Amino acid sequence: MDVNSINNNISTLNNSSSLHLEKSSSSSKINSSSKDALNLNINDYNKKRDELSLNVQSLNNGIAASKIAQNSIEKQQEYLSNIQDKLEKISNYEDKNDVKQSINQDLRSFNQIAYETKFNKESLLVVNNYDEKTSIDVNTKSSNFSIEKPNTATYANEIFETVNNSNLNDPNALNGVISKVANSAIQLQNTFEEFTEFGNRLETSARETIKDQINLFNENKFNKDKNFGNESSDFSKSNVNANVGYLAASQANIVQEQSVRLLS
Repeated sequence: MDVNSINNNISTLNNSSSLHLEKSSSSSKINSSSKDALNLNINDYNKKRDELSLNVQSLNNGIAASKIAQNSIEKQQEYLSNIQDKLEKISNYEDKNDVKQSINQDLRSFNQIAYETKFNKESLLVVNNYDEKTSIDVNTKSSNFSIEKPNTATYANEIFETVNNSNLNDPNALNGVISKVANSAIQLQNTFEEFTEFGNRLETSARETIKDQINLFNENKFNKDKNFGNESSDFSKSNVNANVGYLAASQANIVQEQSVRLLS
C-alpha cells in the first residue's frame, strides 16, 4: 500500500466523520423541534383537561340544584294533596270552617319548604325582593343553561287568602277553594316538570362532556405511547451513529499505524 492511498483513506475517514457530525447536528435540530411540539401538545392537553373538568363541575352543581328542587316540590305536593283530601272530606265537619286551622298548618309547612330549599346558599323555590338573580344559571365553555326561579310560596299564600276569606259552609265558596287548590297543584306540577327537563338537559351535556374527557385522555395516552416509540427509535439511531463513529476512529488508528510502519 502506498502513502497516497493511505492519505486518501484517511481523508475519506475525515470527510465521513464530518458528514456524521453534520447529520448529528441536523438530528439535534429535529429532536429539538419534536420536543417543542411535544411541549405544545402537553400544554394544549392540560388546557382542554382543565376546561372539561370545570364544565363537569358546573354541570354537576346544576344537576344537584335541580334534584334538590324536585325533591322539595314533591314534599310540597304532598301538603297540597293533604289539603285536597281534607276538602273532599269536609262534610264530616259540622262547621266546615273548622278545617281551616288544619289547612293553614299544611300551608305553613308548604312555605317552610319553599324558603328552606337552597343550594350553595341560593334559594331555589322563592324569589325575594333582595335577590339579585331571578334564575338558576349553569354556564360552561360551550353551552349555557338557565331556568327561571319559581315562587312556590305564592301558591300557599294565595290558597291561604282564599281559604280564610271564604265561608266554607257556602257550597259556591267551597268550590272556589277546591278549584284554587287544584290549580295550584297543576302549577306546582308544571314547575316540577320544568326542573325535570332542566336536569335532563344538564345530565345529557354532562355525559357528553365526560365522553370528551375520556377521548382526550385516550388521545393523550396514544400520543405519549407514540412519542415513546419515537424516542426509543431516536435512542437506537444515536447508538448506531456512536458505534459508527467508534468504528471510524478505530479504522483511522489502524491506517495511521500502518502508515507509520511503512514510513519507518
